[in-house]
Amino acid sequence: MSIFEKIGKTIAAKPVNRLFTGIDKMGVITRKPDTRTVEEIQQTIDYYAQKIPEIQQFAKDIKKLDKKHMGTIADTLELSAHHEMLPNFVNLAAKNQNGISYREAIVKDMIEASETNPEAMELADAIINNTDSTTAKYALGMMSGILKDRELAKQMKATAEIVPDIARETLSGGYTMDYSKQENFMNMIKTFVNRNAKPDKIVSLFKDLTKTVDSMSHNFIIQVNEYVNSSTPIQQVKDNIKILPDVVKMLGEKIKDFDVVEFVTRNTNFY
Repeated sequence: MSIFEKIGKTIAAKPVNRLFTGIDKMGVITRKPDTRTVEEIQQTIDYYAQKIPEIQQFAKDIKKLDKKHMGTIADTLELSAHHEMLPNFVNLAAKNQNGISYREAIVKDMIEASETNPEAMELADAIINNTDSTTAKYALGMMSGILKDRELAKQMKATAEIVPDIARETLSGGYTMDYSKQENFMNMIKTFVNRNAKPDKIVSLFKDLTKTVDSMSHNFIIQVNEYVNSSTPIQQVKDNIKILPDVVKMLGEKIKDFDVVEFVTRNTNFY
């Protein structure tokens, strides 16, 4: 083997990236499904492991994971190597308060979550596939430690289903030159990924309540915390949502002080 062949074998093949194949859009986006083969994802892992020193220690473990989870980590590494053309971009290579890079902390947690808390990987994947690079990096950087929390598994699974809705609610509009939209996005994520939130209410928020409220002419304020934390049986809540439009019409001018969340979670007249 010549010296040139030896050098060639030490250089990892180019990554098979999937996130940045064109213009880097901002705000609400929908990425195409990951169609990479296992071999292509492993090739991508090898490439970034060689380029990012702190990731080298995890390469073998990552390549043993479920294909989808391995792809999510490959996406995370691609995100961490991407620099947006913005004044203040999110830098996952920066060190956290424990002195390790955010991407190292995230990848380490993802490896563990893949085995013990796959619902967390569903949430991370949903965020990557439905938000721009700035938001995805901002969110992942704040999720270190949470991904391993098995007690939040059901909330994470439910939240993953509504990430597109959360993105539309918080990321729409133009560039704000700060992280206010990202903060709003994560504040909503935190509202759902907490021990008080009921998984069935999380899914129902946009699917049932918001959909119904948006169909009416009145601009009601939805107290999200009160709705998702409510212990009222979900069937009772759904039945109340069905009659909500009729109740609003019946109230007429008295609608001013009407609290839709209080009504759908506490009305028991029909039970």
